[in-house]
Amino acid sequence: MVFCAGLLAVVVLYNLTNINISERVREIATIKVLGFYSLETANFIYRENIVLTVTGALVGMILGNMFSGFVVDALQMDNVMFPKFLSPMSYLYGFVLTIIFSMLVNFIMYFKMNKISMVESLKSIE
Repeated sequence: MVFCAGLLAVVVLYNLTNINISERVREIATIKVLGFYSLETANFIYRENIVLTVTGALVGMILGNMFSGFVVDALQMDNVMFPKFLSPMSYLYGFVLTIIFSMLVNFIMYFKMNKISMVESLKSIE
């Protein structure tokens, strides 16, 4: 289940970052034309992704606590009891894994941002 959750996190983060880059191709090309280095251009997108990832992870931990209690209550049977308490380390592991997955996606998308053609992007009509 942890593997599937991690895979889902990578897919969601990849799609969100891909959409973000696709919608901002002209901005990224403009920044490149102005003489920014590749890493500076990537940091333009990375800062936004990191803030959104941390915010989403914190909100997800709060809402996840409430929803997990609801699911455990719904699945509870007479002969099987599930624990309603989650260890603080579980939250820490989830938060750290989310940040790691976000950094992995940012690393993968770095190469996509470097392939953006400045001339073709700025020539296109919106």
